[in-house]
Amino acid sequence: MKQPNILVVGSMNMDLNLYGIPRISQFGESVGCEAYKYATGGKGANQAYAAALQGANVTMVGRVGNDHNGHSLITELERVGIHTGYVVADKNDQTGLATIMVDDLGRYFSYVSLGANNKLSPADVEKALSEMSFDMVLMQLEMPLETVYRTYELAKERNIPVFLDAGPAMNISLDRLKGIYIISPNEAETEALTGIAVENEADAMEAAKQLYERANTQYVILKMGSRGAFLYDGKTARMYPAYKVNAIDSTGAGDTFNAALVNKICLGESLDEAIQYASAAAAFCVTRKGAQISIPTAEEVEKFLQNQLITD
Repeated sequence: MKQPNILVVGSMNMDLNLYGIPRISQFGESVGCEAYKYATGGKGANQAYAAALQGANVTMVGRVGNDHNGHSLITELERVGIHTGYVVADKNDQTGLATIMVDDLGRYFSYVSLGANNKLSPADVEKALSEMSFDMVLMQLEMPLETVYRTYELAKERNIPVFLDAGPAMNISLDRLKGIYIISPNEAETEALTGIAVENEADAMEAAKQLYERANTQYVILKMGSRGAFLYDGKTARMYPAYKVNAIDSTGAGDTFNAALVNKICLGESLDEAIQYASAAAAFCVTRKGAQISIPTAEEVEKFLQNQLITD
């Protein structure tokens, strides 16, 4: 079986995970939590890591600081076979840091200092695209917006499909992303882009139609957490229910979904099959704590799916 060649362009952060957060604190207030843990993360690095665990040949384009956290991030990616030759260790900036607060239901919110991620440039991306060939580009918004736009334009010039994970949540123009292969926001990101709070399937349809028309994309896939995923292709729509699991920590679940989906598409599987598989990978991810350390291998996802068939 051909091993997909996937280019991931995006952020690389060290994560500080705080668990057992009872509520969001007010200014001037300290709220206790149960435990904390450092872990390698960042939306770009997480997706590269997840794609590698799914069997893809992955190249990462990103920036870290020339510091302990940056070196740890690069080492961890290399440990799972990711090509890091296009990751720049910036001497003038710190590695990005994300503080991720997780409650007892596995839900999270985070604060991110992007650090060196803010210096990720179109030239960094062009170097990789000029020297290697890829089946798909996977990118996010946790980097300069001009780099997001130019990454798509550079890939389009080479006829490489691009998957945009539209996170973190922000309202951006989609004019320079017209024709993109897939755009996939979660609920908060969908509301930021469209102004529509996705409370039900009717809301999902309205938001998906808006994104489809604004980006002239081939597919819109809304990630709706425990409710599942919503697909719209301009003509038809389908809701894919989420697998029922005991969720501990949803950090990295969306990144896992994206990477698993892209890998399956590059392997030639239908979008329908790819979404169902990606949903299983994301469901498995939320049963463990952390971002990269919670991401399942292809073997673990297959076993999870087999168990689902037995219990059903």
